[in-house]
Amino acid sequence: MKNKEKIMRPRQNTRWAISSLLSTMIILNYFDRVAVAVAAPELQQSFALSAFEIGLVFTVYNYSYTLMQLPIGWLLDKKGVGWVTRIGLVLWSILTISFAFIQGKLLLYIIRFLTGITSASAFPAASKATASWFPLHERGLANAFFDSSAKLSNVIGAPLVAIIITVFDWRTAILSIGIINVIFTIIFFSYYNEPNKHKRISNEELNYIMKNGATSSSKSPYRFGFIMKKLFSNRKVWGVAIGFTGYGYTFNLLLQWLPTFFKEKFEMDLLTSSIMTAIPWLIAAMVGVIVGGWLVDSLIQRGYEANKVYRGVIIVGMTLGLAFLGSIFTSNPIFSMVFITIGLAGISATAPVGWTIAAKIAPPGTTANMSAIVNLSNNLFGGIIAALITGYLVDLTGSFNLSFIIAGVVLIIGLFFYTVVLGDIEPISITQDKKTTD
Repeated sequence: MKNKEKIMRPRQNTRWAISSLLSTMIILNYFDRVAVAVAAPELQQSFALSAFEIGLVFTVYNYSYTLMQLPIGWLLDKKGVGWVTRIGLVLWSILTISFAFIQGKLLLYIIRFLTGITSASAFPAASKATASWFPLHERGLANAFFDSSAKLSNVIGAPLVAIIITVFDWRTAILSIGIINVIFTIIFFSYYNEPNKHKRISNEELNYIMKNGATSSSKSPYRFGFIMKKLFSNRKVWGVAIGFTGYGYTFNLLLQWLPTFFKEKFEMDLLTSSIMTAIPWLIAAMVGVIVGGWLVDSLIQRGYEANKVYRGVIIVGMTLGLAFLGSIFTSNPIFSMVFITIGLAGISATAPVGWTIAAKIAPPGTTANMSAIVNLSNNLFGGIIAALITGYLVDLTGSFNLSFIIAGVVLIIGLFFYTVVLGDIEPISITQDKKTTD
């Protein structure tokens, strides 16, 4: 442990207003997914869908969302967060509103597929913007805020959607979310910009950000094929990508199926299962901020080696994450919820650390590319494979037991990649020539 000189913080906090904006974007990005998950029983009834078919509704969104990660990450590094995100928000809002009026299975799948494309920029954009706006010693908390917003969306969204569906119907719930998206898009258009271009940032705050480890917001010089080849051939990239997937598989499984799990295993009504779902997500969001954010930053500021702090949180958090498996071995819904809460809280503490590591090892100008690769792996295994396998196994076995066990195995694999394959958490070096840039 080293003694460190105290860092004087600026009086202005524009960076935290930006963090709030990014966190709200993630909440709304996940509101859409939460709404479909909560409304799944109603959608099954409206469109006569089997468990496999409703799993396919989840999956087509995740297919397009996942396939867009690499090109959208490169585009964010090339063109910047502002306009890429603005275009995505406009299209995503239109599609969300359209979803409320669809008729027939084919349109159901098409709208979900297109929504996945237009919302794909959210996490890479939030990660890149956070790295540009925050010094390293504050980045854990800033990452925790936007990452925990995904969990908070379940806390707010699940009961809200359930109430609207109970009082009105699922179409009214989706339409309400679409209108909220439109309002947020207007706010984002008017407020977001890069640190050196923002109208409300002071010179004091800008200097504080730049002198304490914030990454440059300059555009990437690399061609798409070159940077993808360099990143995918590096073991550190595979270490953090598959490591993060250990968290993401369980996260996505519970995100998409937890309301249905409670409803079917314990024969609950929609509103009760949604409330039971909200409690684990609330605690997970809090733990993500407190442990993955505040505690990590606090330990680093006190002089503890950052890499050891990151690894410690990952090992403890992912080990505790296995507790969610206890939920399938009890007939008591309260005990089941407690096991899920402990497991979800454990893995949630590791997620902000994963985003921090991704930004830290990224070569200059490639933060969004690196974050997009992590999100690609996360959604390929967690979003697509978890949704398909879970729907298939529920149809086949009539329970969630085997699906949860598979998630536990993936969690152990992720821990191995984080602790063994990743190696030293240092920036990846890239050599280039004129043919590799444009």
